[in-house]
Amino acid sequence: MKKRMKLVLAMIPALALGGCKSALEIPVVETGWDIYTGGQYRYGPSIIVNKDGSVDAWFAAPGGYHDDGNLKFDADAVMKPVVLGKGMTAAQRFAETKPFYSVRVICPNQQAKNASLTFSLYRWDTDYKTTLRHRPVATQRYENYKDNQSLELVNKDKFPYGEYLWTLSDGNNDQCMVWQSDKNMEGVTNYLNGEEVAGSFRARVSQDFSDGTIFWDQASYQHSTDGGKTWTPEQMVLLPTEFASDHFSVCDPAVAQWGDYYYAGYTSTENEGMVENHVYIARSKSPVGPWEKWNGSGWTTGTDVQPMIRYTDDPKKFGAGEPSFVVLGDSVYCYYTWNATGDESITTRLVTADANDPNWPAHLNFHGTVINKSDIKGADHCDVKYRDDLKKFQAIHAAQRMGPDSYIVLWESEDGIHFTRKGEIRDNLKPYLHNCGWSGDGRGHMRKGVQQYISYAYGTPEAVWGQWNTWWSPLKLTE
Repeated sequence: MKKRMKLVLAMIPALALGGCKSALEIPVVETGWDIYTGGQYRYGPSIIVNKDGSVDAWFAAPGGYHDDGNLKFDADAVMKPVVLGKGMTAAQRFAETKPFYSVRVICPNQQAKNASLTFSLYRWDTDYKTTLRHRPVATQRYENYKDNQSLELVNKDKFPYGEYLWTLSDGNNDQCMVWQSDKNMEGVTNYLNGEEVAGSFRARVSQDFSDGTIFWDQASYQHSTDGGKTWTPEQMVLLPTEFASDHFSVCDPAVAQWGDYYYAGYTSTENEGMVENHVYIARSKSPVGPWEKWNGSGWTTGTDVQPMIRYTDDPKKFGAGEPSFVVLGDSVYCYYTWNATGDESITTRLVTADANDPNWPAHLNFHGTVINKSDIKGADHCDVKYRDDLKKFQAIHAAQRMGPDSYIVLWESEDGIHFTRKGEIRDNLKPYLHNCGWSGDGRGHMRKGVQQYISYAYGTPEAVWGQWNTWWSPLKLTE
């Protein structure tokens, strides 16, 4: 009896050990699905798995106009150029219920150097012909306008509300043009040489002061309660600030949550050539904003926005950006791309700070390069997480990005500073992938027993830049 009892007791630890799941140092990507097929892009995901298992996800999305988006055309419609040569006139009737600052029309000219048009605005009176008998309330001649220039009529004191008609006329050659969508716009009537036409010319109205320029990217947000199978309607939640340092773009969002705030790092630049980027940071008490942005010494809702990390190398290179966050203990680790020259061409750098400091971006400790991907063909940015089951930092990035043989590289570190290349992930991936991100909690931790995910954009050999789908897959972290 005693021998049998000893045997049973001896088996218990072995059975318990056999029943434990062992951690996979290289995660397995499981079968996934498309979560975006809209024809443009949602890429560079930042993913938080909340305590209740729900998922918050932010993506880089196409930008828009800095004014209030009061469009007089369907932005999703097909556009064609309409010639406005000598003796031709395009016009559009519209109505505003509030005073407005400006009306703008985008005009192509096929790179001509000598295309000129007169842009005029009239108060509407009875019909088209009667309206044109009056003097315009504003008019301007655009001599030798640039291709796709936004021609504008501005009233600093604002035009009164009411019905209006704008005209484009007096073109001096057949390179003078206006864009026309192939869909009608409710409440807008369009004319060509005095006759009503289908479709709508590419005009927009700004209610308030704005330079009317386009920004390239913004950050979108969606929420899922079923592991990414279905999502709430998309919201554009973090935009560039007009007339500020990040005027051109909010790209590559990286969102973390600790203390009282969500912190969103992002890429932007003061260089209209889309190079010489910097790392910016914003904070909010909600995943959808409103956001305060870093101004160099504190947080602002105004235009005095400044980078958290300023790029200082070759101004013709990408620069700094594409941040990623991990909070471990009382320290925040911010990883970011630094693409410059020579051996520092494709790298990930690190800064750390005190996570309890409300102005932590002012007190950064710079650690330099922690991952050098210069010998990996087609490598892009790293997304770093902390594996609680391994007690290690792990980073992933795409390689041979946007190619038929694209894959994912995994790096690992004990201390978050000294990374070594751990392995590759190639199974269950879509070809032509790029800019991948994987999930963690708000502090960038992959917690034991919590389902995690990976997401990335991908295309096809025929896809033009920006026309990508977004893929979503569960991750297997244990055997």
